[in-house]
Amino acid sequence: MEQLKQLASLAGLQNSYVHANGHTEHIALPVQQAILRAMGFDLSSEQTVAAHIQQLQQRVWQELLAPVSVNTEGEPLTIRLQLAASTASSNWHWQITLENAEQLQGELVLQPKDIVAEYSLGSDKILAFDLNINAALVTGYHLLQLSDGKQQLQQQLIVSPARCFQLHDSAILHKTMGPAIQLYAIRSSRNWGMGDFTDLKNMVAPLAAQGNDFIGLNPLHALYPLLPQDCSPYSPNSRLWLNTLYVALDDTPDFHACAAAQQLFASAAFQQQLTACRAASDVDYPAVANLKTQVAALLYQQFKQDELAQNTARAQAFQQFVQTGGASLQQMALFKVLQGTLFWQDHSMAAWQQFPAEYQNPQSPAVQQFAQQHAEQINQQLYLQWLAQQQLAEVKTECRKQGMAIGLYCDVAVGTSRSSAESWAAPEDFLLDLSVGAPPDIMAPKGQNWGLLAYNPVTLRQKAYQPFIELIRANMRNAGALRLDHVMALLRLWCCPLGADATQGAYISMPAQALFAILALESQRNHCVVIGEDLGTVPVEISELMQRYQVLSYRVFMLEQKPGSYQYRDQTYPPLALATVTTHDMPTLIGFWREHDLALRHKLDLFPSPAVADNLHQLRLDEKQLMQQQLGLTTESTAQLIRACHLYTAATPAQLFAYQLEDLVQLETPVNIPGTSTEYPNWRRKLPENIETIVTRQDVQQLISEIKQARSQ
Repeated sequence: MEQLKQLASLAGLQNSYVHANGHTEHIALPVQQAILRAMGFDLSSEQTVAAHIQQLQQRVWQELLAPVSVNTEGEPLTIRLQLAASTASSNWHWQITLENAEQLQGELVLQPKDIVAEYSLGSDKILAFDLNINAALVTGYHLLQLSDGKQQLQQQLIVSPARCFQLHDSAILHKTMGPAIQLYAIRSSRNWGMGDFTDLKNMVAPLAAQGNDFIGLNPLHALYPLLPQDCSPYSPNSRLWLNTLYVALDDTPDFHACAAAQQLFASAAFQQQLTACRAASDVDYPAVANLKTQVAALLYQQFKQDELAQNTARAQAFQQFVQTGGASLQQMALFKVLQGTLFWQDHSMAAWQQFPAEYQNPQSPAVQQFAQQHAEQINQQLYLQWLAQQQLAEVKTECRKQGMAIGLYCDVAVGTSRSSAESWAAPEDFLLDLSVGAPPDIMAPKGQNWGLLAYNPVTLRQKAYQPFIELIRANMRNAGALRLDHVMALLRLWCCPLGADATQGAYISMPAQALFAILALESQRNHCVVIGEDLGTVPVEISELMQRYQVLSYRVFMLEQKPGSYQYRDQTYPPLALATVTTHDMPTLIGFWREHDLALRHKLDLFPSPAVADNLHQLRLDEKQLMQQQLGLTTESTAQLIRACHLYTAATPAQLFAYQLEDLVQLETPVNIPGTSTEYPNWRRKLPENIETIVTRQDVQQLISEIKQARSQ
């Protein structure tokens, strides 16, 4: 028992946590054992457990110089060096190569008084020194090299600012507002059955004219173009690249130049399918993908003929994009084609773990041969990704042109899908035999298992946090604000063994201090505000880190139906926050009021017991009564309910306020029901009217105007 506790602690597995209701939950020993096995530990005997403990203890001391250190700008630079006593050198030369290639250097002399710790390792002793290097470093990613004439060590130095970017850094002092939308749910007179980047661009001017400073978006991550039914934006194929179904193919130079594409588009059969896709109440992803695939193939051939063959400026821009995208981009495009090809041969091979062995390693000869044989399809995926990046960048430019203070407010998923291009390209970066989720709480009494992968914290550190840096950088590229889904993941992640339900999990620790520091560095470089979705089971450490690094909290009106929330409104919705009435993971306001969400949960058997269901029904009655009292609701008018809730929340001190278009047009059905997959059509439901109609509706314009007035208070 004690051995297992020690191993769990060394492995970063927490044996207890504070439940969302405030009491301490202890993780059962069998659950800890299952998770440790999934992390790769052999628990078959006391001897193997002891060997793991010794290995983990020694690993810390066998590291002469850590692969990375994270420092705050302006603070002294202290480096830990660990040397075997029998071979330790006293005289060391240090050199720091800054990002701009400038070099700093100096000498160090180690003395016995500099020893801060010792560790016996075999017949030798490891001595730890804390070296103070006199170098004033600017923020950035630098390289430290240490040499004693016999050996050379190096370390990535990350120097971060003290906090994330804030709007006042750009002299924006007013409280901001904007809609939060699901881009795929947008109807328009021109799109092909789901919203696209041209729809998004066309929304900017009318929304900016009404006083909106941002447009909030669901994650735009790359999904599975050859498996379009896998449509959850929170179960991505790659969080580094975009979903190419959002490309507006008809709004490209290649479409305007391609007679074959225009002829296909105008054909009776295509128009019939297009009409059906537009009319559907839910997005028909396979049908939309079929239409886009047909046209995309023709456009790529046109691009090859007109641009690549002539080495035009567009061709050079495309080639530069591919070169800059590097291995990550190539592997993502290759994986899409490989996965799709194998899946349509055998539907059991959707996940790369089920691929034939020779295709499970992206560096294998079989994969390289496949890439050569399918070069045309892979290049077409690269071409579509290039178009996606261009069109989203054009939206960012339009936001600036129209004077939006923030522009695009983007979202990054908490993890990647287990069967994703991300995990196939670098399986060592993830804990492949564990699934991320959340423990039971009031929103999900049975807990949640999202089928996503957690970063492997050991590998993350060995790689100097480069996977996380690239993730944040990619998602801030076109964003003025970035929301981190489940921000607690920077501190710890609830992980369950594959096949286990969400109650059979425990928390695994993550290097939070380093990740928050990197977040601050990228935030300042990209002039991007950061919002952390801190809902559910939130440890106090996360709140402290968010406050320290000025990551905005995520405050949801519908989760704050407690008397104290109204009495202490300014503390409930502080300036360092984004406030919203509801979210994509919750019922719409009307659905909440009419208790459609509770009825759905009954229907889908999402309550662990009748007692929990009864408690939640009583809680809802109490919440509605409190809302009536505090907001002065006098009738059953849904318009009055929506107006009162939005104006109350908009008037709070929170820097950002987001409203859901679904509420403004009085939709009842939710976008997503957490804890479900096939039981409910998540991530498909469209808005009821074209976006051109919605943004010009008198009642919508009137409410947005009143929200803007409330924001100015």
